[in-house]
Amino acid sequence: VTIADEPLISVANGTGMVLRNIDFWRRAAA
Repeated sequence: VTIADEPLISVANGTGMVLRNIDFWRRAAA
């Protein structure tokens, strides 16, 4: 992993966390 790749990985991980949270709340609200 190069330094240039790290921001992309961070964004991808952050997006994955957000999607997981949305999925969790959607299931909790159902």
